[in-house]
Amino acid sequence: MGKSNNFHLFAISCWVMLSVGITFGSHGPLLAPISNTFQLRLGQIALPVVSHSIGFLAANILMARFWRIRRARLLLTTSGLLAFLMLVSISLFRSVGLLLTFLFFLGLAQGTMHTSVDSLFSEISGKERVKFLNWLHIFIGVGAVLGPLSVGMLLSYSEKWHLVYLMMAMVTLPLPLFFFRRTLYQSITYNREPQISTSSSPARPTTSPLFWLAIIGIFTYVGLELSFASWVPVFLVKVKNISHASASYSISIFWFALMTGRFLFGRFLYRTNLSLFLGIGALVTALFTALTFSIDSVLIGLFMAFSGLSLSWFYPSILALGGNTFPRNIGFITGSLAAGGTIGAIVFPWVIGPISETFGLAKGVFLVPLLCLVLTGIFFSYNYLLTRKRKQQKAIV
Repeated sequence: MGKSNNFHLFAISCWVMLSVGITFGSHGPLLAPISNTFQLRLGQIALPVVSHSIGFLAANILMARFWRIRRARLLLTTSGLLAFLMLVSISLFRSVGLLLTFLFFLGLAQGTMHTSVDSLFSEISGKERVKFLNWLHIFIGVGAVLGPLSVGMLLSYSEKWHLVYLMMAMVTLPLPLFFFRRTLYQSITYNREPQISTSSSPARPTTSPLFWLAIIGIFTYVGLELSFASWVPVFLVKVKNISHASASYSISIFWFALMTGRFLFGRFLYRTNLSLFLGIGALVTALFTALTFSIDSVLIGLFMAFSGLSLSWFYPSILALGGNTFPRNIGFITGSLAAGGTIGAIVFPWVIGPISETFGLAKGVFLVPLLCLVLTGIFFSYNYLLTRKRKQQKAIV
């Protein structure tokens, strides 16, 4: 019974990630038509992404404080219902102020669902949390592929971009109905404890430099990922003179590679040295993202795919790394990391706008590979400190 419930809960949680992924994947392709509708300047183009991300941030901060596994049913049901209502509202109203307001509350709802699911499976999966988190986040990639494809198909035949949000609402509609069922949460099966014992985990994570490195790392990672996904379509339209529909299809390559990489990592590579592997992956991604913005249009798709593949496992692996390091504080760690990532999602996509207004879009997008180099240093430092900590613990024993 317990394993069956875990499977059903996992399947519905994958649906949550799918719905969130569709929203994130659609952000970039929708920026250009939304900016045309409301006559937004280049520095204002990312406002829809920022509004959604601020709501996501508010949810993550609340989750870091209030998450308890016994509250899962309430949190998931109410947030699923709110997400549906906000998506329907966006599809019906035509005001930039209302659009940004609804996107904020949509971010609040989706952030609550997203972080609740991450916290739940990080808590019940034990030492296999990196595998289950990567598999859950595969469906972020699936949704992020379907989102741009849907936008591209719609924009090929119509300029009514708001219908994309109505489609998202239909995807979200079943979630509050599923999560309301009490039997879904009964007899949940817990896996074994993580690799790092609770006795070695500090009672207050905020006193550990590893906590702050993880926060800065996920802040940088989510910022560069969302900047890449949001600004590549704009870059293709305004610099490479590609149509809106073609730009939407192109960013799907990135999300498809992201999805594929998460499956491969969750299936074959989840037992690796996470912090070291993250540092190496960030260095490789710096090369691929730089090449995406540097070469001719013919090869852009190839390096977008390589960028997505190398970035694919970062978010779930950073969550798992935090959970392994601080297993007694799963809710706080997951919420804090998600909040740090969301701040990055707010800051960096917005920063590229003013930079691009000053230096040109073709130069502004190179903030992404620079952030990859910063990420490399962060996770090499994390690996060094974690290795030293383990050696000290062995010496004491």
